[in-house]
Amino acid sequence: MILDVDGTLVDSNYHHAVAWARAFAQYDLTVPLWRIHRAIGMGGDKLVAHVAGDAAE
Repeated sequence: MILDVDGTLVDSNYHHAVAWARAFAQYDLTVPLWRIHRAIGMGGDKLVAHVAGDAAE
């Protein structure tokens, strides 16, 4: 088993951004994928407010 948490072995940023977009969609929040993609690497505790606003947090 190989784990790649930081994207060193596989560039998974796009898939990570898509997963976040799907999570936001479950709560009727539409966030542009490019905005999420640029925030990948940020902790989830900061990413939500950063891309969807404080009200979403």
